[in-house]
Amino acid sequence: MHWQADNTAPSIHSLDTSLGEVLMLVNQTINALGEAKEAVTTLEIEKRFNATVKATALLDAIEEEMKADISEGIRNAFMQTYLGIIANMVRINVKNDLEAARECLSLIMNFRQIWTTLHPTLEEECFAWPLSATENHKRSGLHLA
Repeated sequence: MHWQADNTAPSIHSLDTSLGEVLMLVNQTINALGEAKEAVTTLEIEKRFNATVKATALLDAIEEEMKADISEGIRNAFMQTYLGIIANMVRINVKNDLEAARECLSLIMNFRQIWTTLHPTLEEECFAWPLSATENHKRSGLHLA
């Protein structure tokens, strides 16, 4: 799936939701799905299951954040991503499907790209504190990608 960003996103300051929180949750979802993909390749059933459960909880948290004053187009893009990831996570757990794991990562990475394209200063703001590169990396929530 490919999403096209329209430049109709509300300003960062007009939203009730925390844009940084959404980015952090998306990053953590990428990490969890990366763990699931790794567990598929190493045939670690428990690790794979735990990673997909964690990703599901993170997706639910993102969905909750999306209930704020975010444009319908962005909300719809996320829901398509959400449904695609959930369907693929079933395949990951039932069939140990590596292609499904890759598709999950692709879907959430595409959504992340949309989010950071609509809010270009967001990533800079998330890394604006004077921390080391490692600390900034950890703070972003993105560890595996």
